[in-house]
Amino acid sequence: MLWSRVGIILLIASFIQVESLKFSSIDVVYKKGVEAYSNERWSECIVQLEESLHLYKVYKRILINCRLKCKHDAQFTRIQENIEDLKIYEMYFNARQCLINCNNHAFEDVRMYNNVSDSTIFNMQSRKPYEYLHLCYFQMYAMSKAASASYTFLVTNPDDPKMKKNLDYYLNQPEVDINEVVDLESDDYQILYRLGLKSYHTKKWGETIANMEEALNDYLSWENNCRMECERQPEQEWSPEITITISNYMASLLICKQTCQDELKPLYNSGVEFIADLLNYIQISYYNLDRLDDMGKAVATYLLLLPNDEDMLENKKIYSTLIDDSAFVVRSDVVHYLKRDTYEKQLITFFRQENHSDDVETTNKV
Repeated sequence: MLWSRVGIILLIASFIQVESLKFSSIDVVYKKGVEAYSNERWSECIVQLEESLHLYKVYKRILINCRLKCKHDAQFTRIQENIEDLKIYEMYFNARQCLINCNNHAFEDVRMYNNVSDSTIFNMQSRKPYEYLHLCYFQMYAMSKAASASYTFLVTNPDDPKMKKNLDYYLNQPEVDINEVVDLESDDYQILYRLGLKSYHTKKWGETIANMEEALNDYLSWENNCRMECERQPEQEWSPEITITISNYMASLLICKQTCQDELKPLYNSGVEFIADLLNYIQISYYNLDRLDDMGKAVATYLLLLPNDEDMLENKKIYSTLIDDSAFVVRSDVVHYLKRDTYEKQLITFFRQENHSDDVETTNKV
């Protein structure tokens, strides 16, 4: 009798181990969440949709890390002399094999399938899960979570009338604190920026500098990651002329990369405007702490971005009486950002003018 029980225990343990070795699929988990929602299984809806959001974040992180790694590694080529642009061929061959190996190993390590349907990617990027989740939270009497879920959906879908009405309802509930309603997909740079504003208004100059400097660095990192998501592009109009086909893909890629800055709207029209605003708070805070050389760098970098800003030009005149002109040094990371952004915008304008059309197809990122 004892041995039979032991055998059953070992069989159950073996089954659990096999189950744990199964690969996760974002498509499957998301579909289960939607089905649970449709069948009013509210607790299961929450579990499955929260898991799909988590898996999607892991999925994005793996792709971005592999693309960044392979873009870097591809620069090291064996061809020393770039004859007839052959080095670019080797770079793409290197990147191709690197991406295949990196993705295969990384997704296997986390036991996740790396094939996700376009429809699921679109739903994740449009924050569709939160459209279901807010009601599932509501049905489980989690009002604060329901409010944050509805607000999170509205950030990407600001004109949705039904969700606006839902959010208003949640905010009027006694158990919901409006200060605790947050964007559940908020990026770090947005949080740091808000913290910086709070410390600025209370004249905590050291905290303002720390938050705004970190917000600037994090924004640059965030936008680089967002741009890497654009490496997945749809099929473009095909031509037997390979140069035309490649040009169509390149234009679509650049347009996608530029749309990363749309995240800043409606407060800012571009990354340049946002970075300049951060630098403005930074230079004021450095001035109040008498860190004049650091102030000079912030001012010089601001004017690199917005050279005709009259207020900052006037500030520079005043500051020039306090510090040497050599202190007005621009930040190299912002110089690179501005050059890349300017060049990309010029290329897109040129492409559109040449084609007399704005109908280059762009796609969901990732």
